[in-house]
Amino acid sequence: MLADMSADAVGVSGMGAGASELGRIEGALRASWGADTCSPDDLERAGWSPANPAWGQCDVTALVVQDLLGGELMCGEVYGVHGGRQGFHWWNRLPDGSEIDLTRDRFHAGQVVMEGVSVPRPMRHSLRRGEEYALLRGRVWQRLGIPAGSAAAGSAAGPGGGAVPGGAGACGAGSWTGPVTRGSVTSCRERRGAA
Repeated sequence: MLADMSADAVGVSGMGAGASELGRIEGALRASWGADTCSPDDLERAGWSPANPAWGQCDVTALVVQDLLGGELMCGEVYGVHGGRQGFHWWNRLPDGSEIDLTRDRFHAGQVVMEGVSVPRPMRHSLRRGEEYALLRGRVWQRLGIPAGSAAAGSAAGPGGGAVPGGAGACGAGSWTGPVTRGSVTSCRERRGAA
């Protein structure tokens, strides 16, 4: 569980992959985000803006990070200042057990992301955000100089493989926005009634 959501705590320092590798991946992701990779639910709710580029990007970003570095997909519920559930948030647990959240800066003060659970990577037939994922992954691959159509070293499944991401549909719809605290409790797995 992430105790501190500051950039230093979950950015590129102290993670299993080298800091320069994570910095390069984070830079490629940030340069690749856009309205066309944002969750349609979030676009409808608040639009997308370069002022908050991580808005609506958590699920597809976590999937691309898993492609590159391996590890697990993590999902936790998001609660607002007044306690109401606002949606779900995705991040990664790397193979060494460290957790990284490259869309952490989208949250507003007072929002709480509950302790996450590892969720399975959806199968190809259950894609919800497949278009946005493919677009983001293609842009990131290009920025990192990875040949199109090739699987990255940490990829759970290469191109054409059985397991490919499905985005928010696997855990729940919605993405919310900046500094947050992590709590503990309910999980996406419990909500889905499976794992």
